Amino acid sequence: MKKTALFLLLTALAIMGNAQKSKIEGSWLMIKAEVGGEVQEPYFITDFKENGTMEIMGMDAGSWKYDKNSHTIVMESELDKDFSGESKIISITENELVVVKNEAKLFYIKINPDEILENNKVSGLGGTWKIENAENTEVSQLLKFELPDAFVLIEMEYGATSTTRGTWIFNTNDETLTLIGRTQLLRGKSTIQSFSTEKLVLENKGSIVIAMKQNDDSNKVERLTFEFKEFEDENTGEYISSDESGLPWLEFEEMVSFLGNVEYIKYRQGSLIEEMNSFNYSTILSTIAVNSEEQTVEFTNLSISDGDTMQYSQNYKGGLMESYNYFFPKEGPMPYRIPGTESVTTAAGTFECTVVEGFDGFDKVKYWLISAAGFSMPYFQRIISMMPGNTFLANSNNALGLITYLLKSIKPDATIEC
Repeated sequence: MKKTALFLLLTALAIMGNAQKSKIEGSWLMIKAEVGGEVQEPYFITDFKENGTMEIMGMDAGSWKYDKNSHTIVMESELDKDFSGESKIISITENELVVVKNEAKLFYIKINPDEILENNKVSGLGGTWKIENAENTEVSQLLKFELPDAFVLIEMEYGATSTTRGTWIFNTNDETLTLIGRTQLLRGKSTIQSFSTEKLVLENKGSIVIAMKQNDDSNKVERLTFEFKEFEDENTGEYISSDESGLPWLEFEEMVSFLGNVEYIKYRQGSLIEEMNSFNYSTILSTIAVNSEEQTVEFTNLSISDGDTMQYSQNYKGGLMESYNYFFPKEGPMPYRIPGTESVTTAAGTFECTVVEGFDGFDKVKYWLISAAGFSMPYFQRIISMMPGNTFLANSNNALGLITYLLKSIKPDATIEC
């Protein structure tokens, strides 16, 4: 009888141990950590696999096991020493886990990847959103939600770009959105205040964040496929350009007279964020100063973004300066060719344009220049500039409303269709 009782006791303990192990197995989201009287919200996911391996935020992190004697989770990791050690289980249910590790009390909730996928699908949040009222107005922020559960945050400030990736979870029950990753923007759980196909309003830790849905501009891509060798003379190997007489504007005196009546040109310029399939726009204001007596023209170019104005360049023509640049205020491509003319329709109207394609240094460029009478300076109806490693698009209307100016810069492997 004693042997039978002992066997039954050991069997019961084994079953209880296996039951506890099975409760631990799965994906757990750490939502809170109490350390030395402070409360933190780490928000990262730990996966305890059935085979004893462990993943943290999708990365192989080591191994784990349940010690039924000490009622602890024992973890071993070479990825980060902080992941190793014993976590004493304070309480565990099917959905919640509380442990103590190194004097820190850690709170987890169990998550179901399949359920997250279904909830994210029906959320309607997929796509790219522009943050409208971030605390730092000098930073432009684009947030993209991808299915099943990945997000990408791109932040741009004065030409510098940073990218953050992570996981997002939409909860249909309480209308909340949780972002998990190394980002300060909306990290953790946010409450959805309002949502439409165009606008998203979130509350996160007492702050309101507004985001506007961005268009998918992936269909606005044209690939510039020409190469330097196409501009070489077959016999001499030297680069050749089209006859400049084919360009629509050649007389600088006419440009000076025409621009004497123009104070500034204003247009929008936007950076194409390729993985977002969307553009980040700013306003460009070019003020124009003309000296009719000395026959000079000066463009002062200002960038206006989120209310902040910054001068970034000047263009000057007069005397010997830029005297042979018939593309002023843009740089004159060399070599270039004129493949023909095209009719281009924009919000400002339909214009017959002379098409020019060539090279500005190592950058491929393609210009559409208005050919109509009455235009005595290079009003660029459209420009594509293909610069390796950089991608941007801009479109604009000048102050007189005469023309829409479309400027694009794309990677060699990108495709833009107007």
